[in-house]
Amino acid sequence: MTDGLGGGTLLGVPIISSDGTSYGTLCAMDPKPRTFTREEIQLFAIMGNLFGYVIDVDEEKQRTQHAAVPLVEIDEKVWVLPLTGSIDEVRAQVILDHLLEVCAGESTEYVVLDISGLVDGDKTMTVKLHHMISCLQLIGTEAILTGVRPDQAVALHKQAFATQSITISATLKDAMEHIGYRMDRDK
Repeated sequence: MTDGLGGGTLLGVPIISSDGTSYGTLCAMDPKPRTFTREEIQLFAIMGNLFGYVIDVDEEKQRTQHAAVPLVEIDEKVWVLPLTGSIDEVRAQVILDHLLEVCAGESTEYVVLDISGLVDGDKTMTVKLHHMISCLQLIGTEAILTGVRPDQAVALHKQAFATQSITISATLKDAMEHIGYRMDRDK
């Protein structure tokens, strides 16, 4: 097999996940003909297993990140996204990617972004929100911001958050009524 590569010795071990799925092969090549020792072969097999575990961990991380995007469908045109905790760059990108995928795929008209659960009210929060809202507008989805706490309002104002092009409602109920839903407790 190594003749086509100019000769030498080739060692390969499969990279397999914990569920038995094969991802490929980890290969090593020595340009000189030789026999790999038992220890080298065992070490290489361990490295193949390690790569399988790394892939498992990476897939689990991706599943966990997507689970951290609690997008709630009200109907086929309206979704609510309660944002909670702190949002770093990685989580912001995961949220944005998932949100845009759902909204573009479903021809979503409205997304209500409830930010009352966010813990950081700094400049990065403002930039991330503005970016998210701008991207939604570019695909034809109107974002409605709700749950703005006083500390967040101050942070948004300090960063000159452009509120003229964004619908802001005090509560989720107000946002839903803006869209056209009637919230009636008596029924």
